[in-house]
Amino acid sequence: MENRLVITSLCAAALVYACGPWIHSQSASSSTVDHSATARTTTNHKVPATVATELDLARKGSRVDFALRVTNNTKKTVELQFPDARTHDIAVFDSTGRAVWRSSAGKLYTQITQALTVRSSDTLTMEDSWDTHGAHGAYTAVALLATDTHPVERRVAFTLP
Repeated sequence: MENRLVITSLCAAALVYACGPWIHSQSASSSTVDHSATARTTTNHKVPATVATELDLARKGSRVDFALRVTNNTKKTVELQFPDARTHDIAVFDSTGRAVWRSSAGKLYTQITQALTVRSSDTLTMEDSWDTHGAHGAYTAVALLATDTHPVERRVAFTLP
């Protein structure tokens, strides 16, 4: 009986850890462009000058494709260190601040540290897609680069007709 409790607790802890630290506020501090079908933000917050990030999205039918791009703006190679196999996470919030989709939902990540290198002037792109299932209205996508060395959060507002 005690083993069941321990296993259940470990599974719950792994799920909480895998979902990441998502705190959502309705702040309008980022600069966003809203074109309904395509949106992009390039506003940097807490980002070292060595790395630039942007979150792009494009609507294709009932799917929204997300691309988190990390560009090395230096003449040296930049190493991004991750505490586990999760390199990024993207969540979509509706106009009330409720999470309606998260790219990491239902996924488990190995607990092994990893490092990705980005050469000078190169761009690393991490992509995910959300099947909107007929959703409509105003949304905010929040992307997290889950690195220990260059943690970044990007937001972009968009509308689905």
